Amino acid sequence: MREFLRTSWLVLAASFVFGLLLAVTYTGWQPRIEANKVARLQRGIRSILTDADSLRADTLAIPAAAGMGSTIVYTGLRADGQPVGYVYTAEGTGFQDRIELLVGVDPQLARYRGISVLFAAETPGFGDAIRDSAIFGCQFNGTPTDPPLIVVKGPDSERPRTDDHEIVSITGATITSESVTAILNRRIAELRPVLQREGVTP
Repeated sequence: MREFLRTSWLVLAASFVFGLLLAVTYTGWQPRIEANKVARLQRGIRSILTDADSLRADTLAIPAAAGMGSTIVYTGLRADGQPVGYVYTAEGTGFQDRIELLVGVDPQLARYRGISVLFAAETPGFGDAIRDSAIFGCQFNGTPTDPPLIVVKGPDSERPRTDDHEIVSITGATITSESVTAILNRRIAELRPVLQREGVTP
């Protein structure tokens, strides 16, 4: 033990110092990190609920296999107080890492209003197109929430139809495309009965 300490004290000391520096740096940057998260969330909501005059946040209990959880649903309101749509978070596993989305639906929960990517670490140049490709993202503007979305392969050089439940996959990133639709399908199935029960929807 004494020999180990004699030969490795420098490594141990350096590890302690670097760990301390990382902790101090993280603590110092944490308020800015949180502020950026809030700003990104607000931008995402506003990009979906473009016709809302104000927003209301409701915390709702969601039954889950592991017990009761909760989620925040953002309601976009017109000046007269009528809802124009709802936005909620949805996440799941992609091809490489988790995918976290903002999802918008209309007041009747019948059609999607759009999606916004909060976090994704998919393959650069392929899977990360869920964030960067306007062609892929626009497919969720007006797409029915029922029946569940399915992914199909096809040309992605033109804007696909948005009046059916078929989503054209990103070329070279079919798994990522399927992950996004699976996340949306699962989340709307979880939230629809809760929103109707809580009286948030008309």
